Amino acid sequence: MEETQLDVFIRLLHRLDQKGILSHVMLIGSWCLPLYRAALEKANTLPTLHTSDADLLIPNQRGIGREVNVSALLKEMGFVQTLIGSSGWIVYDRPELRVEFLVSELGKGRDKARSIKEWHITAQGLRYLNLLADYPRKLTYRGLRVYVPEPAAYALQKLIVSTRRSKEEKRQRDLETAVAVIEYIDSNSNERPKMKRILRRLPGKWLKTLKGLASQHSPKLLQMMKELEA
Repeated sequence: MEETQLDVFIRLLHRLDQKGILSHVMLIGSWCLPLYRAALEKANTLPTLHTSDADLLIPNQRGIGREVNVSALLKEMGFVQTLIGSSGWIVYDRPELRVEFLVSELGKGRDKARSIKEWHITAQGLRYLNLLADYPRKLTYRGLRVYVPEPAAYALQKLIVSTRRSKEEKRQRDLETAVAVIEYIDSNSNERPKMKRILRRLPGKWLKTLKGLASQHSPKLLQMMKELEA
């Protein structure tokens, strides 16, 4: 029987869990949305749309534990290695799904690939991922415990990253997803205070960018930011 994209995604999570890896990665990107919808209170208003990329952030490279050949594990699942550009970054492709490993690139950064020797993979270093890594939440999904970013951090990072998109389609998708998550947060008494806590800790430059974006796209976020200033 042919596997669906969701089948492959769930099997990927199970295999990573069996190898003791799932607890050392954070699921980021659009595949967070199904987990939010499944595990969070009244989150059925969140978008169902997700891409074919399963993005896995490695928050703590020094704490990834014992050696596991993740590259071989993915090959066993039918994924094929694909070299992206000349930086040495390798992703793993099946017709249904692409698996990408990422790490935070601090400062200006150069968005370069990093070798994760213990797992026999390379991970792409990208800016602004520390905003996600700093605010983890563990959710139960299909019997598995999976780290994802706090929805507030997820939405704010989407907004900031939208300013770096060269393709209008991706920029618009980031904005629409962020606004939808912010609408959910604003309507939830448990989530709204978390958004404010994160906003208080952000650098001034980021806040300036977010305020400009909020004034154009998200009245709810703009209101929360004004409440912090009062």
